[in-house]
Amino acid sequence: MRALVIAICLAAGAANAGESGVTVRQLAGISASVSDSGFGLGAQLGVRISPILLRVTLDVGGGNGRRGYILASARADWLYPIGSGDAAFLVGAGVGGLSYGFIFDSPTGTVSALIPEIGLLLGNNRSIGRTLIGIAGFIPLSPLSHARDFAGQEIVPPHLMATLVLSL
Repeated sequence: MRALVIAICLAAGAANAGESGVTVRQLAGISASVSDSGFGLGAQLGVRISPILLRVTLDVGGGNGRRGYILASARADWLYPIGSGDAAFLVGAGVGGLSYGFIFDSPTGTVSALIPEIGLLLGNNRSIGRTLIGIAGFIPLSPLSHARDFAGQEIVPPHLMATLVLSL
């Protein structure tokens, strides 16, 4: 988190100098997602510093079934402008903490995950009104909990998520 704050400050300082050609844009948005655990909602906050997009995300989804989840993550993406430059392909990765299962009751499991992702950022050069469409995977970085609910069903985390982010 400290590295993200330092990167934002350095980029903002370089952009204010006006000589470096660095582009800085905020990203604050709400998201809707669908995963193998069900539908979800979330929020994202980040900054685009020329070809790099740094974000922190919070996603909640899957309802209160055996596959609900709460995900908090930090992500870094590289942007590749396509066409006229108003859209950009993005590829990146992040790390996050994922709680899954009966997230508002029990049983639950918690795991750290590596989050590779690809997507498309529409309105790449706009200050507001951008749309991010992405697909992310979840690779557990530690063993998964195989707890079972009262009916004997195993709780499991999501494996793949498609997300639509609307930037404010």
